[in-house]
Amino acid sequence: MTEFLTVDTSLPPYLVFPRFLLDMELNETTKLLYMVLLDRARLSLRNEGWTDASGHVFLYFTIEAMANVLHKSQMTIKISLAVLENNGLILRKRQGAGHPNRIYVKFPEDAFRETDRILSPRQTENCPYDRQDSFPETDKKLSGNKKEIKKNDLSKRESQENRSPYGNFQNVFLSAKELENVRQTVPNWQDYIERLSGYMASTGKQYQNHAATIISWALQDNPPSRQKFYESEEYETL
Repeated sequence: MTEFLTVDTSLPPYLVFPRFLLDMELNETTKLLYMVLLDRARLSLRNEGWTDASGHVFLYFTIEAMANVLHKSQMTIKISLAVLENNGLILRKRQGAGHPNRIYVKFPEDAFRETDRILSPRQTENCPYDRQDSFPETDKKLSGNKKEIKKNDLSKRESQENRSPYGNFQNVFLSAKELENVRQTVPNWQDYIERLSGYMASTGKQYQNHAATIISWALQDNPPSRQKFYESEEYETL
């Protein structure tokens, strides 16, 4: 049974979703893991007061415990932790054999300068009368561009949904047709998938078409040899 939200409703426990995550090329599990770590960091500061000599808040959270919280495998958690660390969103410090790592949760430099793009005053809809929708003039001017952006985002999302993740970091997306094309074109295609997966995870760089990137890299590494053509004279024997 569910309840309606009212002015007197006390919200149930919830996780904070930082707005900057919307613009980052991270899968949903990785974003959710970051939210859980951020929530645990806030609890650590409030209940335990765990800070280091520099005043940085840290927490202890085992991979097994993370897997249980998110109902994911430990391998999935390890991959998401590596992606978060490669994107500079967490820092792990080893504490020696038999001791869990210290985990520091971090933010992008411009995270605190972001404005509320969804509920900003200029974007808030006016109260409509007589069932007529009313929008700020700036929204009317930008509606065409917004529709085009939404259309492109939807097309990109639908295209990605038809692809399966590959590579050690599960960030190389290929459709069945693209995978077959890569297998037929690139002899050591599995090595190139891992190479692209590691490169994107470590640098945060993204590519529009992963199959095209792999084939392009393979051609750069192994350029096709130039064929020599000879003109035959009437008296030459071929």
